[in-house]
Amino acid sequence: MKRKESWRRRVVAIRRKTLIRRSRVEWTDYNTNIYRGCAHNCKYCYARLMTKRFEPKPLDWRDVKMVENAVELARRDIRTLPPGRIMFCSMTDPYQPIEAETGLARKVLEVLLNSPFHVLILTKSPLVTRDFDLIRSHPNVEVGFTITSLEDIPFWEPYASGNKKRIEALKKAHSMGIKTFVSIEPWIPDVTYPQPIIEKLREFVDRFIIGSMQYCDVPRSFYAKSLPALISWLKENKINYYLKRELRSCLSPSD
Repeated sequence: MKRKESWRRRVVAIRRKTLIRRSRVEWTDYNTNIYRGCAHNCKYCYARLMTKRFEPKPLDWRDVKMVENAVELARRDIRTLPPGRIMFCSMTDPYQPIEAETGLARKVLEVLLNSPFHVLILTKSPLVTRDFDLIRSHPNVEVGFTITSLEDIPFWEPYASGNKKRIEALKKAHSMGIKTFVSIEPWIPDVTYPQPIIEKLREFVDRFIIGSMQYCDVPRSFYAKSLPALISWLKENKINYYLKRELRSCLSPSD
C-alpha cells in the first residue's frame, strides 16, 4: 500500500476536453492518448522528435502525465462520434510502466470495448497480457506490437521491453484467440529487416503494417532500393500486409 501511495504522489495528472480524435494515421479513423509523454524514450520516436521541433518549450518526454478524466471522456466521446477504428494509443504507449500502477488503460478499454468502435491496441510492452482476460472476450479489438528487429535494440529503444518479450506476448495473444498485428515501423536502416521478421512471426500474426523512419533523415533512396524485392516476396507468399503511404511514395511509378 505504501508503494502505491508513493507512486501516486509522483504521478502528475492533466485534464483534457476530448480523448478520441480524428486520426491522420491512414490505417485508423481515430486516435486516443491516455498519457502524455512516454517512459520508453525511443530515439526514433516521431512524437518525441515532433514535440522537440514544434513545442515552444520542449517537453521532457519521460516526464509522463496521465489524463485523469480519460474514462469520463471516453464515455462521452463514444456517444457523440460515428463508430470507426480507434488507435490505442498513437503518440504514447498505453502500457508503459506507469500503467502497472494506474490501471488506466484497462479502465478506458472497458468503455471502448463495450461500444461499436473497433480498437487497435499498439504497444511495446508485454504488460498488455494483464488485460488479455478482458480483450479475449470482445470481437472488436486487435492487439499489435511494434517489432523493429528480431533482436533487442537497446540503443534505439533504451527503456522499452525488448523485441523478444514482445514476440512472446504476441504468441500468447494468438494462442488465446486474440487477433494480432505487427507494426514494422520504423524501418531502421541496417537494423530492421522486414522479411526475416515476417517469416518468423507470420504463423501467429494476422497482418503486418510497414512504415518508414520519420524525422531522422533517412534517404528515400534506401527504401526505393529495398521495396520492390520485399513487395514481390510479400505477394508471392500471400502475406496480409499494408505499406504506409509515405513508404509507398518512395517507389518509382514503374514499380
